[in-house]
Amino acid sequence: MLEREAAKYPFLTEAAKLVDALNLQLDDLTDPTYKKVLDRATERVVQAIEDGTIDERLDDVLTELLSFPVAVMFVTIKDEPFLSRRYALAEAVRVYFLLQGEERDKLAQIARDSFGWDLKDSGERYDGVLHDFRLHFNDYLRSSSSFHEDKWKLVNRIVKNGYVLLTQREVARLIQGEVETLIKEQVSKTVKINLPEPLQRCLERISKVFDENRQRLGGEDLPSEVTNEAFPPCIRYCMEGLLAGRRASHMERFALTSFLVTIGMPLNNLVDLYTSVTDFDPAMTQYQVEHIAGVRGNRTKYTPPLCDTLRTHGICRNKDDICERVKHPLSYYRIKAKRLAYQRPQKQP
Repeated sequence: MLEREAAKYPFLTEAAKLVDALNLQLDDLTDPTYKKVLDRATERVVQAIEDGTIDERLDDVLTELLSFPVAVMFVTIKDEPFLSRRYALAEAVRVYFLLQGEERDKLAQIARDSFGWDLKDSGERYDGVLHDFRLHFNDYLRSSSSFHEDKWKLVNRIVKNGYVLLTQREVARLIQGEVETLIKEQVSKTVKINLPEPLQRCLERISKVFDENRQRLGGEDLPSEVTNEAFPPCIRYCMEGLLAGRRASHMERFALTSFLVTIGMPLNNLVDLYTSVTDFDPAMTQYQVEHIAGVRGNRTKYTPPLCDTLRTHGICRNKDDICERVKHPLSYYRIKAKRLAYQRPQKQP
């Protein structure tokens, strides 16, 4: 594999082999020769934190190639689940944009070699749309299982002889999901490493940027009348996934929005939460939020679903002792808020 291709797609097995062949050790990276690698690795993580995307740098392919495993190491050592998810998504989105302009043969090779897909050329045109590829329905169902938009449902796809017809952009989007999962697994491992001083400084910069942006990304700046610390784990899961840029299911969005509306979050603040989502549509989001809040449509103000409903939809996550006692997210919120208020020091008169 050429270094340029490896730099574009550093998650590939062949790219990892090129890096391994250099036999670099941590101490080697302290040499001034590799300063550009450390800088670029740090930049990858910082861009993921600040922008949710990572730009393409192929003017120095060796630096670009080596910076990926170093960035993965930094995120792994940092050991922040939210950062891990955000970084994995940012790298995957970078790959998505690259693949849209990639040669079809190369894209198909990546899909087959990296993920074992049964992907073939198609070239068939339906309703004026060119479907460049056809993917076996088993691979399609597996790779699209986390997508909730109607267009990804198998019943809404063109299927011929067991193969789903797809455009190049759609194949790139499916690969994005696979890459995100792959990188998320890489950065979610528990690793304890004593970093040499130059690398430690890079990690400290990443930590500083993360801490500076954590409030904005994690929703810590909610209005004072809303007790963010009292959110039930299911709502935390919905919110952190949303702010990390993950495409939330309809039920996740409804549960989160109806919960926040009910506990008193201003509608404008609520709409702002959705700005990090890749398919964010301001007008549509405003309409949906106002509809759930009861200021549009039939004027019905919706309340969050019961815990049983959230459990059915796979949203019940990270249960704690309070979860065992309640049947509704709002009940959890009331109990936890009272507990937190009791634990806070009382103001002296």
